[in-house]
This record gives sequence, C-alpha cells and structure tokens, in this order.
Amino acid sequence: MTNGRGKAVGGYFLRLLGGVLVILGILGFFSSLTQGNPVGLILAVIFVAGGAVMLKRSGGAGRPKGVASTSPGTR
Repeated sequence: MTNGRGKAVGGYFLRLLGGVLVILGILGFFSSLTQGNPVGLILAVIFVAGGAVMLKRSGGAGRPKGVASTSPGTR
C-alpha cells in the first residue's frame, strides 16, 4: 500500500508523461503527414491515445467527488 504522498507523486508523473506523449504524438502526426509516412501516422495516433489515457488515469480530468450529475437549476 502506498501513502497519500506516493499517490500524489505517481499522479503528477502520469500527468507529466501523458502530456509529453500527447505533444510528441501531435508533432509526429504533422511530421508524418507532410512526409506521407503511414507508419508514423499510426504511431502518432497511438501516442496521442496513450497520453490521453495517462492523463485520464492521473485524476486530472475527473470531477470532484460529491458533484451532482445534473447541472444546477435543472431538476
């Protein structure tokens, strides 16, 4: 079991690594697009998708606990 600090450091690491992968994937996509390299396009899409999953798992994209599923004022 990890303590709260270990979870926080892991979350920050996932957020950093996910952001780097998304940026590299976008740059690789445009680079491969200009060169006409289909393998590079596929790898770029995989990098962007993997980075998005890491960002999602880091907890940065979620709603805080206790927030209602409906918007305020609609009941």
